Amino acid sequence: MTRIDEVTFLRKLQRLLEEGDFVATYKFALLQALADLSVENESAPDGTLAVTLDQLAEKFIDYYWRQARPYRDGTALLQNAGKQAAILNRVAQAHARYDVSIGAARRDRTGWRQLVNSVADTVEKMPLWQLQIIAGRAEEFLYQRDTYESRRITLQPGVAGCFRSFHPFIVNMVRGAWVDHLLRMRTNRGLVGEQGDLSEFLFGSERRPLDEFRAILREHQSGRCFYCGQGVTGAGALDHFIPWVRYPVDLGHNFVFAHPKCNSLKRDYLAHPDHLLRWREQNLDCADELGEQFDGVVLRHDAYRSRRIAHWAYEQAELARARVWVAADEFQGLGSEWRRVLRFTNEGAMHV
Repeated sequence: MTRIDEVTFLRKLQRLLEEGDFVATYKFALLQALADLSVENESAPDGTLAVTLDQLAEKFIDYYWRQARPYRDGTALLQNAGKQAAILNRVAQAHARYDVSIGAARRDRTGWRQLVNSVADTVEKMPLWQLQIIAGRAEEFLYQRDTYESRRITLQPGVAGCFRSFHPFIVNMVRGAWVDHLLRMRTNRGLVGEQGDLSEFLFGSERRPLDEFRAILREHQSGRCFYCGQGVTGAGALDHFIPWVRYPVDLGHNFVFAHPKCNSLKRDYLAHPDHLLRWREQNLDCADELGEQFDGVVLRHDAYRSRRIAHWAYEQAELARARVWVAADEFQGLGSEWRRVLRFTNEGAMHV
């Protein structure tokens, strides 16, 4: 198989979003799932990446979990041109069963397995083989049907690498198209009206779990700011070590407790490798200890996934010759020293 080049990939992706037939929002979720899984998993030497239906289903549940909440007046946003999308209905039922806690849903292994299997079946029947139909014609540039076996697809050589290289751009593009698609539905236009930011409702971060993460990290760091090492008075701040804008996910091991000022100064930059080393020692090398605390209050965590995301973020920054934040207004260019820092970590942590 020929490895796809980045220009061809982006052109085909643009055509897919412009000329593809989008009835439900499943295709947007599938595209984002492929992009996220390309970051969180390592490609084979030939540039291919195997993706299972279960992995896709878990991503769908993650994305739709927030969106299954009522948007206004007890009514959820319509995600399909006809009746409500089946996956959203299943996730809404899980909401009621687990009191809107995806952590509690995951802890019920039997119930979670049933939900994943059900969503995986829908993904296989609906968007998986419709995604790459562009202007009425199948263009299998992401994965091919004739390589599908054992409920897994294989991304073609170079596709995962393209998703990794352009992840923030692709996710923003997909989410923008997702919002536009929902607003084109007449029922949703009447429901949304002039109320708030639809993108924030669909893809934002839950506040309650963040407060609980902050309490755990504050104790774990003995009340000291992760970046400057000084004691923190007041509530303090919870910082996404790999910034949310670069990879929008809330995972316990990616958080650090900090002064609001230090958090504000770091903004959306990656931190210097010295900070990366302390993050690894504090959060990844102590993954099991932190994980037990997150489990105690049913908070999402996955140390291995957090490490993979960090590896991807610093790899992309090195390729871009980016500058990383040291302290206050001090920045330095990023070399390859970060690779040594992330070479040895706990990769076997369980997730909630």
